[in-house]
Amino acid sequence: MKPLSRAILLFVVSVFAACSPLDNFTEVEEVAFDATYAVPLVDSRVSLGDLLGDVAEGVTLSVDPDGLLRFRYAGEIAAVGSEVVFERLEAIAQGVFVPIVRSRQAAPFAGGDDLDIDRVDIKSGRLVYNLTNDYDRPVTVNLRIPDATRDGETFSVGGELPAYSGEGPLPTIANQDDPIDLTDYVLTISDDSLYFEYDVIDEAGNLLEPSAQTVVAITNLRFSSVEGYLGSEEYPGGRDTVEVDFFDNYLEGEIFFVDPKIRMTLANTFGVPALALVDVLNVIDVNGNVIPITGEAVEQGFRFNSPTVPGDTAFTTFLFDNTNSNIAEVLSARPVALDYEINALINPDEDPSIRGFLTDGASYRARVEVELPLYGNARGFTVRDTFPVDLMDRFGDVTAVDFRLTTRNGLPVGVELTGTFVDADGNALADLTDGAFTLLRAAPVDANGDVTAETTPVTQDIRVADDRLEAIRSANRLILTLDIATTDDGTPFVRVTDRQQLEVLLGARVEVRQP
Repeated sequence: MKPLSRAILLFVVSVFAACSPLDNFTEVEEVAFDATYAVPLVDSRVSLGDLLGDVAEGVTLSVDPDGLLRFRYAGEIAAVGSEVVFERLEAIAQGVFVPIVRSRQAAPFAGGDDLDIDRVDIKSGRLVYNLTNDYDRPVTVNLRIPDATRDGETFSVGGELPAYSGEGPLPTIANQDDPIDLTDYVLTISDDSLYFEYDVIDEAGNLLEPSAQTVVAITNLRFSSVEGYLGSEEYPGGRDTVEVDFFDNYLEGEIFFVDPKIRMTLANTFGVPALALVDVLNVIDVNGNVIPITGEAVEQGFRFNSPTVPGDTAFTTFLFDNTNSNIAEVLSARPVALDYEINALINPDEDPSIRGFLTDGASYRARVEVELPLYGNARGFTVRDTFPVDLMDRFGDVTAVDFRLTTRNGLPVGVELTGTFVDADGNALADLTDGAFTLLRAAPVDANGDVTAETTPVTQDIRVADDRLEAIRSANRLILTLDIATTDDGTPFVRVTDRQQLEVLLGARVEVRQP
């Protein structure tokens, strides 16, 4: 993306490089007077959008309904996942081993003292059981996990066991070689426990106590989602930098933006209350100074929205502007980058009555945009850039060129131009013009900063001949310096829009050596 100053620099180069049609005079419409040729080079009217050209990655140029242009420089931190809470459930994932000694038995099922789990959805896991009979009569056994369901069906296994003879191994129903797959089971947790119910009934209908060696084991648990109070936990976000090229090639001067913004957009699939913590928000200026952006939202963070249904995404946009920060001052300090880091604190109120959910794929991510509206003022704003040229002995028969440049400006921006041709070693060979050259006069504006009329046409002549022409032939670079000021030397605020245009007429009178 080319900021305004860069666009004007490239425009100047394109104008003065337009002498390339001189390669072959017979191919242009010309009027010949002895050894002098009149050559039209440029006759165009361009909008500011044409000058600014295409956008680059990470940069956009937006247009307000009234035509005001805004540069947006964007960056995005990588998504931060929900691993923190799920890692705390690893204690459960190690397994649940329950010797069954009574008809209803609880097994601890919690991921930490500050977690209160209501429900988990199982992504994977295995259950094995060993159901025995040490009675001298046949029994029917049934093992249930009343709070474990899949497709609406409660978990249940069992069968009939013959009487125990009193010697040898106990009659047993077991599945060590064929574990039950718990995928897609839903566990509803009460009092941080998972309850098991076990019935042993003889042929007379008597309810008996569980036999020795009756055991249930759950292993290799992984969860796809969890619901409940999930603690107050900080999720560390990434640190990133937004590059701002508006001040590329800046030398000196002042510029002020009216109502710049930093826009933070958070996309969140965490189903819990969350607070964005702005741990770092600094501007790096052209001199390498680090300037903190301050304000209540930086110091205390700001809330962001959460979805109410798993799989949904909630979006939150927060603006740092003139009302809640020092952004106008900071972004007028010629920034070249914005350094930022945004973390997330879930359940910031630490209120266990607030229930939420997380999925194993849940995440939050933050996009940060630096928005510079072309509304403000500038004085003495100077930029410089270098462009390659390769004239060498081209136009060897040319002995002089008189350029005539006519401009009519609809932008509230005036430009003074100086240029120097240099050789490969950086030695100055010749100036583009005799001293500073008024390239553009700023258009007048009203009290709102809107252009009221284009400037009257300004015609100026530039002669390149004799020693200057010879010096230019051996140049390989052109150094251009622009001194930019808005209307009335930067006194009022002005608005730059996509409707403002610049009209340029450029012709050349070329003198050539007769063969």
